[in-house]
Amino acid sequence: MTSSAPKPAGWSGDLDLGDGWAVWRGAVGDAAIHRHLAAQAVFAPEPIAITDAEGRTATGCCVLVDPLVAHRLGAHPHAELVFVEPARRLPPSVAERLEAARSAGALVLISAPQGPRFWARWLAEPDTPAAPSDPRIAAALEAIETMIADGPASLAAAAKASGLSSERFRHRFADQVGVPFRRYVQWRRLRLAAAALSAGEDATRAAHTAGFADSAHFARTLKATFGVTAGQALTRSR
Repeated sequence: MTSSAPKPAGWSGDLDLGDGWAVWRGAVGDAAIHRHLAAQAVFAPEPIAITDAEGRTATGCCVLVDPLVAHRLGAHPHAELVFVEPARRLPPSVAERLEAARSAGALVLISAPQGPRFWARWLAEPDTPAAPSDPRIAAALEAIETMIADGPASLAAAAKASGLSSERFRHRFADQVGVPFRRYVQWRRLRLAAAALSAGEDATRAAHTAGFADSAHFARTLKATFGVTAGQALTRSR
């Protein structure tokens, strides 16, 4: 028996970028196993399949993936992928949809035994501020944004901006932000590159804009983080 369900035509859609969040709306093509700093919420009108690194597959219309969990998206003709940095608050519209899905018993959660627990924390206390409570780390986050825009962003320089020793800063940063310093910087660079791609730059220019060594470095990081190539990332309807 053949299925009458439409087949997805690869990655095609719109990417919206906000301060600390990003949303992809459109067709989702097959992705390789990958992991990213952001917590991810996946919405779809029909169930979408997400497989973890152990080969376990979760299927649902609202699937939540914790930060740094290795996973692979199954192809789907239309889905909405929401990425939220661990230290940021969920956009109100996303929070409302998650509350509705929770009330309907439709949430599916994918997490790792030793990984960050972004979604468990949010589900327990959705109104808890996500921003770092330590002003020293908040100051470091501001400094990191400036450093990334200008070039290298080292742990030593960020630690200096916080007034902490490098080792103390490393641990405090991970505790407050929820992910390691290096992963955070890598994510912010990817966000800059995504913004450049959305603005019409090619992969090479986007890579340099975001501070990657070259387009090959950007391509490797993009593949490891989102499971897609630069060519797939460039495929969009606008």
